[in-house]
Amino acid sequence: MFKKPYIHYCMLAFLIFFANSGVAQIYNTEIAAEIILDRNTEFMEVSGSAYNKTRISRSLNYILNVYKTNNSGNVSNNEQSGRFVLQSGEKKRLSTTTINIDDGNKVIILLRVYDLDNNLLGKDRIVLNDDSGDEKIVLKPKENTDIRTEFNKSDGVELRGIVLEDTKTKPGRDFYTEYATAYRFADIKGPKIVTIKEELAIANNTKIEIKIGEEVIMEFFVRPQIDYIRGMVEIAIKRTLAYFDDLEKQKDIVKQYK
Repeated sequence: MFKKPYIHYCMLAFLIFFANSGVAQIYNTEIAAEIILDRNTEFMEVSGSAYNKTRISRSLNYILNVYKTNNSGNVSNNEQSGRFVLQSGEKKRLSTTTINIDDGNKVIILLRVYDLDNNLLGKDRIVLNDDSGDEKIVLKPKENTDIRTEFNKSDGVELRGIVLEDTKTKPGRDFYTEYATAYRFADIKGPKIVTIKEELAIANNTKIEIKIGEEVIMEFFVRPQIDYIRGMVEIAIKRTLAYFDDLEKQKDIVKQYK
């Protein structure tokens, strides 16, 4: 027979394991953390980003670590941290650093996003230049591109992050330019093509439609004021992020039931 203290210990260990497993499953559900990599010659620009999936604004903290191991086994740590606020549906780039990846040294990049009570909400991790096979992500970037998109390609060609213009007036073109800039800055890289289409409407006014694939996610009458255009861009980017977020959730549901 097992003694009661032993049984209690086993139950406690099980509960701790179960609780930790449960916590691990909720990362990136409310606040999604993502590491963005952009290559420029032998250097890699590393940025952290966070996306607020909830319907309320959030005050948050982030820590971005870049651990680099040289040939002698010595590890250096470049850490950046800060506090920021994310509005509902907003995606924001955090700090940026530059590293040399052509020296062959192993690099581990770790991004964590916490709430003000120090609860971990979002995290992302990337490993560069590692051949051990022990790491979850192994990348050896060679081209001037977002290397994770390149790494995740299948044998076919997948086009991501495309925004097309079909406008007729200067305010329409101004909206397209502002939207496309915000889309790239947010590093959305959606799997469907976004089209900014301008059409004639009542009394010689024009109307903007934002289409993702064949679905219209937003439309409004164009006004030439730049503040108005930028305000509509902010709304449109939030709706674009929400659309692609819902698309990913639908894919996850389909995978679960296959």
